[in-house]
Amino acid sequence: MNLLALDTATEACSVAARINGRWAQRFVDLGRGHTDALMPMIHEVMEELGAGFGDLERLAVGRGPGAFTGVRIGVACAQGLAQGLGVPVAPVSNLAAMAWVAAAERGDGLVAVAIDARAGGVYFGGFDTAAGRLPEPVIAERVCPPEQVPLIDRPRILTAGTGWTRHPEVLAEAVGCPTVDSGVRLPSARAIAELALLGAPTVAAADVEPVYLRDQVVHAPKAKA
Repeated sequence: MNLLALDTATEACSVAARINGRWAQRFVDLGRGHTDALMPMIHEVMEELGAGFGDLERLAVGRGPGAFTGVRIGVACAQGLAQGLGVPVAPVSNLAAMAWVAAAERGDGLVAVAIDARAGGVYFGGFDTAAGRLPEPVIAERVCPPEQVPLIDRPRILTAGTGWTRHPEVLAEAVGCPTVDSGVRLPSARAIAELALLGAPTVAAADVEPVYLRDQVVHAPKAKA
């Protein structure tokens, strides 16, 4: 299947395309400026593969959770391209995409993914992973203070995401079990594309729903007097 995947939900901006079995990808950690960077990156990967947009059969996009503006940029771009081409879109969880890469790097198991959500919070989710199948969500995605992530009853878990870099001790205490750092910090369009190829559900372009999780308000704990 020929597809194009893109992700702008975090400080990373990334694009990946697979055309006739060949891959091209771009990834940059730029913090801001996703709007300016995204379309040139898309054109670069398509030109590298000698392909046109008419060759695409599917779009895939990181649907969040992540920064409000970043998620919106990626979803809007995917919707616009998909509508113009008349192809479906696979909206993929950014947390699931990171769990997929973590398992590929360090082995199957439960991956606890935490992305720094600013304001003292993290986007958090847990996924059971195994080769050849989509990550299975076993801890629902949420945004919360790091000390309020769920206790996990496992002999060992893999960790992924910038949240573990920002709040390592607090998160480790909260999950309450041994952790192994996968080294994965940010989501990538390549992982999103791989999950789309593995069978992530598709929807019509107009039906892509961004996931912000910000209806769950993060309240940082008050300092003790």
